Amino acid sequence: MTSTVLVEKSNLRVDLLPIDKLKPHEKGSPLYLEILRQEILRDGILRHPIIADEKTHVILDGMHRWLALRKLGYTLIPVVLVDVFQNPKIRVGKKRIHRYIVDSDEETPVEKVISAGLSGCLMNPRSTRHFFHFSKSQRINYPLHLLQKTSPQDVSKYLARMTREECAFAIKEWMEEIYEELEFLTKRKEEVEREMEEFLNRVRM
Repeated sequence: MTSTVLVEKSNLRVDLLPIDKLKPHEKGSPLYLEILRQEILRDGILRHPIIADEKTHVILDGMHRWLALRKLGYTLIPVVLVDVFQNPKIRVGKKRIHRYIVDSDEETPVEKVISAGLSGCLMNPRSTRHFFHFSKSQRINYPLHLLQKTSPQDVSKYLARMTREECAFAIKEWMEEIYEELEFLTKRKEEVEREMEEFLNRVRM
């Protein structure tokens, strides 16, 4: 069963797929899963679709959204399908900042990601960051009641075994990663502004 969902202000196609067709490539964080589960229940919508490889259905982005919906018992999920092997613009890094800094030592081959998803030998939580040629922030605000609910599912086999302290530390590291990206972008903005001012001065002269 597949049906297309139209996304406003976007040329991306979002399909509704059976949630069991999707395969994770890394384990989830129990604490972050619970935070997201409560948020989705409170909002009554799924804000963003997940992203998966179109041939293998391995999840590239949105692992915790997939886990949350599955744990809640939903049978369908909005998905953007991409051909990861035919699109060299799709890259996999280890940290958010690798979106801007290309380092072969910090890149993860997409083959490794797909292999983990197909084999079931899942990678550690948030060990990969996927970068696409489109924005991952496309909002669809898809109502939960359209996703067909059944009995809640047990997702424990997809979760890392972490104490609450370890989960909290992982979220702290996640925030530090975001701050690192913001600091990089702030410095880059300052550099570009200086370049623009120097160029304008030359033009005026």
